[in-house]
Amino acid sequence: MGVLCMKRWSLLPGVLVLAASVSCIGQAGEKGPARPVALTVRLPSPVQQIFYVHEVMPVRPGPLTLYYPKYIPGDHAPDGPIGAMMGLEIAAGGRRIAWRRDAVDMFTFHLTVPAAADRIDIRFQFPAPDRITPNLMGLEWNCVALYQAGYPTKEQMYQPVLVIPAAWRYATALTTREDSGGRITFSPVPFNTLVDSPVIAGEYFRQIDVTPHGSSVHRDLDMVGDNAAAIDISPVQVADFRHLVEQAQALFLSHHYDSYRFLLTLSDYVSTGGLEHHQSSDDRARSGSKMFADPDHFMLDASLLPHEYTHSWNGKFMRPAKLWQPDFERPEHSKMIWVYEGLTVYLGDMLTARSGLWSPDTWRQVVAYRAADMTHRPGREWRPLIDTTIAAQLLYGSPGAWASWRRQTDFYREGELLWLAVDMKIRTLSHDQRSIDDFARRFFGADDGSFVTHTYTFDDLVTALNAVQPYGWASFLRNWLDGTGQQVPLLSGIDASGWRLVYTDRPSRYQKAHEDVGEGELSRQGVNAMFSVGLFLNRQGKVEDVLWNGPAFTAGLAPGMTLLSIDGRAYSTQVLREEIARARKTREPLRMNATEDGVTQLFAIHYDGGLKFPHLVRVPGATDYLQQSLTPKPLDNGSHTR
Repeated sequence: MGVLCMKRWSLLPGVLVLAASVSCIGQAGEKGPARPVALTVRLPSPVQQIFYVHEVMPVRPGPLTLYYPKYIPGDHAPDGPIGAMMGLEIAAGGRRIAWRRDAVDMFTFHLTVPAAADRIDIRFQFPAPDRITPNLMGLEWNCVALYQAGYPTKEQMYQPVLVIPAAWRYATALTTREDSGGRITFSPVPFNTLVDSPVIAGEYFRQIDVTPHGSSVHRDLDMVGDNAAAIDISPVQVADFRHLVEQAQALFLSHHYDSYRFLLTLSDYVSTGGLEHHQSSDDRARSGSKMFADPDHFMLDASLLPHEYTHSWNGKFMRPAKLWQPDFERPEHSKMIWVYEGLTVYLGDMLTARSGLWSPDTWRQVVAYRAADMTHRPGREWRPLIDTTIAAQLLYGSPGAWASWRRQTDFYREGELLWLAVDMKIRTLSHDQRSIDDFARRFFGADDGSFVTHTYTFDDLVTALNAVQPYGWASFLRNWLDGTGQQVPLLSGIDASGWRLVYTDRPSRYQKAHEDVGEGELSRQGVNAMFSVGLFLNRQGKVEDVLWNGPAFTAGLAPGMTLLSIDGRAYSTQVLREEIARARKTREPLRMNATEDGVTQLFAIHYDGGLKFPHLVRVPGATDYLQQSLTPKPLDNGSHTR
C-alpha cells in the first residue's frame, strides 16, 4: 500500500506556510495496482434509464475487499446510492466468484480471488431515473464503480469508457482520448479524480465559451435539456456568466483547475440541485426547462452556478481537515461545514450580485427572507448551530414538519448571516480599508493553478482572520456556533451594514417567486406565513410546517393538516392574506377549518398583527457597506489572464 498525505496549511499573520502533513495511510514505498481498472459504462436505452457497468480490475490471488463509494465529497453524508445497485456478478477467467456483503458495513463486499487469477470482471446495473431521460443523462462515476480496499483512491487508476447514443453530445472535465460513434474513451485518471469528474450528455446540447477576454484558462458553460427551448439562453445571461468568472478571479486572484466546465442540466424530470467539483460543477436547475425562459425562475436559480463555482476554492481546494479522507469509505466529520457551506453561500451570493446575475436589490431581498426565516427558528433556543453541523448527515433530507423547532441544515442560511457579520466586522474595525475579499484572497488564493486539496483547522481559520483584521475571532465564532437564542447576534451583520430588517404588508418579488414558481427543498416552495400566523403551506393549503409556540401552534394546528376554509371562505392564498389583513382591523380570531386523517376541526387563531413580509431598508446616515460589498470589482493587475 502507498502513502497519501494531505497538505495542511498553517496560516500565520502575513504569510502562508506549509506545515506538517496529516492523514496518512499505508506503508512508505508501496504503491497501488500497477495497471488501471478498465471501467466501461453503457447506456443502451435511455428510455429504460439504466447504466450497465463492466469493470476489469487487476488483482492478486487471495482475499479481496471491494468498496462501493459511501461518503461522496460535497454530500456530507454516507449516502452513496448503493440501494439502487443490482445484478452484481464477479468472475475470474470466465468463472463466477462467490461474494458476500459485509454484515455491518453494507457498502463493503468480500470475496476470494482464485489462484493464478490476475484480474476479475465485475458487472452490475445501476438504474438512474433521477438522472436519465429519453433525451439526456447525467453520470456520477461514484454510482457505477467499485474500488479496492487497502489503497488510497488517489493511487487506484481507472480507464473510463462511456457508451451513449451516437447522436448525443457530451461534456466533462475528463480528457477525451477517442470518440467513435458514441463510444468515448477518456484518459486514465485516479479514482478520486474520476469521481470528481461527472459527465452530462444529451440530444439537445449547447456549449458556450465563458472565458473572459485575454484569459489563458478555458471555461465553458455546457448545457443539456429535454428540448431546444430549455437551452435557449440569452446573450445578456451569457455575458453575466462570463462576468461571474471575471468576478471570481477578481475575488480570489487564483484558480484551482486546468480548465473549468459549468455542467448544467435543464430538465423537468431529473433531480435538482448541485454538486461541486474541482474542475466542474454538476448543476441541475430547480426551475428545470424554465430557467432561462422566465425571469422569476431565473432569479431563483441564478445563484446555483456561482455557489458551486465558489466551492472550487472553498471546499475542493481548501477543505476542513476532517472533511477530507483518503478514500470514500472513512467517515467525514462535518463540524466545520459552516465554513464549507455557509461561507460559500455568502461569497457565492455576493458573486451572483457582482456578476449581474442578481441585482443588489435582489440580493437584499434574498438576505431579508433568509434572515427572517432564521429569526423565526425557535429551535435556536435549544439547538446551537454547531450541532446542526455535527449532525448534518441526519438533517439532509429531513422532513419539513416542525423544522422551525427541530432545525434543518441551517448552516447554509444562518451560515450566510454569520459570514455577513464577519465581513461587516472587518469593514468597521478597519474603517472600510479591508473586507471579506482580503480574507478570501489570503485563505483561498495560495498555490495558484493547483487543485491538490489542502486542509485546515479552526485555529488556522482564526489565524487567517486575525492576519486580515486583528480581533477576538475565536470568541466571536465560538459564541455564534455554540450559543443559543439571544446569545447569537443573528442580525448583527445586517445592522452593521447600513441596513435593517423590517416587515411590511407586501411580499418582495423574491418571496412571491418562491410562492408562485419555487421548486426544491432549499426554496421551500409554498406560502410562507410563518412571520405572521406561523404557518407554512403548500399551494393547495396543506400545512407543511407550524411555528413552534406561534399563533397557529397555540390554536392546535399541526403539519399534515389541510386548510379547507378561513372565516367561512374556501381556502386560497388570496383568502388567507385577505383574512389576516382583516383580522388586524376587527381584532377577531381567524377561524380555520382543517382536516387530517378524515377528521375535520375548527381552529381559532388569535392573531391581529397583520401581514408581515421581510425587507431590508436603509438606515439614514449610516454607511452603506452593502453597496460596497456588492459592487463589481476591477480585475487586479491582469490576474484574469492566469
